Amino acid sequence: MPRNLTRRTLIKAGLTAGAALATPTLFSRKASAQTENTLKVVQWKHFVPDYDRYFNEFVKKFGEQHKCKVEVDYVATADLPTAIAADISRGGGHDVFHLNGTGAWLYDQALVDVTSVADRLAKDFGGWIPHSESIGKIKDKWLAIPYWYIAYPMIINRGYFKEVGADYTDKTTWADLLPAGARLKKAGHPFGIAYSQTPDSNDNLYPLMMAYGAYLFDKEGKISLKRKEITEVLEYGKRFFSETMTDEVLSWDDSSNNRFIASGKGALISNPISAYRTAAKDNPDVYRNLEIQKTPLGPKGRRNGSRTMSYGVFKFSKQQDLAREFLYAMVADSHEGMLQSTGYNHPFLKGFTKKPMPVIGNEPNLKLLQDFQDDVIFIGYPGPMTKVATGMYAKFVIPTMFAEVAKGKPIRAAMDDAEKKLRAI
Repeated sequence: MPRNLTRRTLIKAGLTAGAALATPTLFSRKASAQTENTLKVVQWKHFVPDYDRYFNEFVKKFGEQHKCKVEVDYVATADLPTAIAADISRGGGHDVFHLNGTGAWLYDQALVDVTSVADRLAKDFGGWIPHSESIGKIKDKWLAIPYWYIAYPMIINRGYFKEVGADYTDKTTWADLLPAGARLKKAGHPFGIAYSQTPDSNDNLYPLMMAYGAYLFDKEGKISLKRKEITEVLEYGKRFFSETMTDEVLSWDDSSNNRFIASGKGALISNPISAYRTAAKDNPDVYRNLEIQKTPLGPKGRRNGSRTMSYGVFKFSKQQDLAREFLYAMVADSHEGMLQSTGYNHPFLKGFTKKPMPVIGNEPNLKLLQDFQDDVIFIGYPGPMTKVATGMYAKFVIPTMFAEVAKGKPIRAAMDDAEKKLRAI
């Protein structure tokens, strides 16, 4: 992946601005009267250019088939929540909008019922993978359609592991990584999981907590801290930091771990495959030793991190029926979307998980990602992606808690502070 397309631009402000429904200042497109046969879409600009080119062709074909015009406004990550807020505040501008890293709960008052689309997709494509409903469904109604998510596997330097006599398999546990990481750190090749206020840190540490059963919410989405388990995972996190990692993780941004593994310094990170592909381009010697691996097992099993992409239809849209047809057609074409995204787009519908999956099913080192959905979780697990859970991500409650404990703050105090922040949200 080209350096200027690394994931530091992926969600840098997506949740932060979105959780507050920021005052519209960045998006200047004026609301206008829509012609009878025009559908307007506000779309996140994908970090794989080929996907946007594919999407342009898709909307062109959809327009021809439905005798309408489809206009797409591509918006950068940092500007997308503001663009959505702008439409909501003026009651017009677009019909369909892209929810980057957030679910229906954040915009529930602005969304129309798309249950018919969700049910039709489920019937035609084998049903939804587990927990998909937590993103788009509220009180028995689908208000958003999950389209695809970004996977966060582990990326290791197998050469460095071998040098110190350490191993990594699909049976490796988080506990196993402590002695292995200590040897690797001593050899000059530490691990790197961000303990900082950056989106990747959320998506690395939340699955770790869930693997320990360290829940912050119950199944209904209400705040309910599993204090014993949270204490255990924070104790582990402190050891993981001091025994296996570089201190730099306390100030990392989303591009730091990519550079860390590609430079040849790091032995392990958790990141989408962008880091793997960046290394292939920038440091082939390091790339030859890199492997994509499953997330380690915890006391409660394996939990995989992810970043979700969904779509909704504005209540003020005059093209709601056409918009529903658009959502169905877009998600029904997921196979091509997966292909054109070069393996980044992971599907929510079971029918698209059949092997071999596009791209990742044909690259030996990526094949295990075909099973990623078996253990994937989303914001708010084991409950839904509520506004509080989304706000938790936006305010970096979890990374702050881990960082404070790593720097010496008592665990109980850090946990109490985290609970106060959640209840304030």
